[in-house]
Amino acid sequence: MLIDKLRKPLPTATAPEPEQPVSDPAPGRGRHRLSGPSNEAVFRPLLQSLAAGSDPAPHAAAAGRRLAEREVPLTMALDVLRQTYRTVGEEPSFEAIRILCQSWTECTLTYLHASSCEDHGTGLATTPHLRTRLTELYRIAERQGWYLPDTHILVIAEPVAAQPCDSQLANLGGAIRTAFRDPEVIARLGAVRVAAIVHADDHLTEHLGTLRSMIGYWPENGEPSTAGTPRTKVWSERLPTLSDWSDSFVNDLALG
Repeated sequence: MLIDKLRKPLPTATAPEPEQPVSDPAPGRGRHRLSGPSNEAVFRPLLQSLAAGSDPAPHAAAAGRRLAEREVPLTMALDVLRQTYRTVGEEPSFEAIRILCQSWTECTLTYLHASSCEDHGTGLATTPHLRTRLTELYRIAERQGWYLPDTHILVIAEPVAAQPCDSQLANLGGAIRTAFRDPEVIARLGAVRVAAIVHADDHLTEHLGTLRSMIGYWPENGEPSTAGTPRTKVWSERLPTLSDWSDSFVNDLALG
């Protein structure tokens, strides 16, 4: 009877099977899939904006950042950008390519800058960052009319023991930070040294003495009260006259 048919429950809707990504569109199919699930998720907002006829630029920028964060090569990002545009029968515009490249590059450079600033073993600045900061100080000095070698000096500490561990170098950095007031930067200099750009004021000799006292001595016969050989060599280097010489100056000291 009709009433019995109306009483029957409606059929339960089943979820569609997830699509499997393919690299090329199959013949006769109207919808092109992107090259992989992760990239598809990144470019989906861009694809939706293209289908809706809205401005795709913000989505291209976001896709560039996301792919850079995932360490996807720029060439691969551009390939998937092209695939996304071809889904709607278009080729990527110059503006979309430029925005994606700019976003990808800025994100990558930010990561590289952060990586090059800190030595992960010691927590100190890296040698490249020391060179960069030194160059910046030369520019500031020239702009403000003062002479950098008269106002700053490089203090270097090197453990006497061969192949010092990261914790030893980190402790040296902490000692330098305590002995000197407001150092410009404290960095790992090559494999076995720590260097700091500090102010060359009237108390420099006093600060160097404090640092040497903090570092102490290795007792020759195992007795802590007996003076022996220094744990660490500490000395200062006058900065080069010209900024152009600063890179080679730092490199030479890093090689020891």
